[in-house]
Amino acid sequence: MTTDITKPYLITDVLVVIFKNLGIRDLLSALLVNREWSQVAVPMYWRAPFSYTKKRSLLAIKIYRLFLEQENDQKDSSQITIQNLPTLYDYPFFLKELNYTNLLELDKEVINVDAILKMMTDREIRLNTFIMDNAGTNKENIYGLWTKSCYAPIFSSLVHVEIHAPFRKNGVIKALADNCTKLTHLDINLYDNSTVHIEELLNYLYKLFSAQKRLLNIRLVFPNGPGKMLINILQSRLESFKRLELAKWNFNDCDWRWLKKCSNLAEFAITNP
Repeated sequence: MTTDITKPYLITDVLVVIFKNLGIRDLLSALLVNREWSQVAVPMYWRAPFSYTKKRSLLAIKIYRLFLEQENDQKDSSQITIQNLPTLYDYPFFLKELNYTNLLELDKEVINVDAILKMMTDREIRLNTFIMDNAGTNKENIYGLWTKSCYAPIFSSLVHVEIHAPFRKNGVIKALADNCTKLTHLDINLYDNSTVHIEELLNYLYKLFSAQKRLLNIRLVFPNGPGKMLINILQSRLESFKRLELAKWNFNDCDWRWLKKCSNLAEFAITNP
């Protein structure tokens, strides 16, 4: 007598929930189990290939270069199909989090970074998270490549931004203000050693704040920055803040009664890290 035993399996939605709780090593193991698991795990791993260890990021940049080489061999990048991809998956297509500093550390050539940004634009990549650490190359022009208007669509869906590179942020804040409306987390060091640019910088910051629909978590660092001007900017979005940290600003003679109007504020700190 034979019995019809249905092979047990996990539906995709369940796998996604499980895999979200795995570390990177376990996620890599999971994608080797079978095709079904691989189809779920690969996009999750490749959503942030430059946010892992240097060894894993080096592997990611090598694979990205395979795609760049292939596209250079074609007259029109739009001719790329599943059949002629250099790897099993179109790995760059899954990118959601970009650690720009790590990318620059791995590939310091302007032409290569530009090519990667162009590849992201051609694939209509829309990032959720963008990170620039306080480390890496000392070439400010390379750090600012991403602010070119031709790459604006890549950053139009950002919700999480961390920028700590030690350069003037006027162009950076302007690019965010011009392109982003969905930010919920903003952590920026507004480093600027020129008093000439401060007013312009804070005007861009005001524009950035005004454009957001749900700015919840804010951390702003500005050594001896003008606290009164910042408070005027913050008062445009009082109802949205849940966490607010202001570091190294000059708040002499500032009026703090505006905090009473922050109805959703759960955490507030003035720090000097």
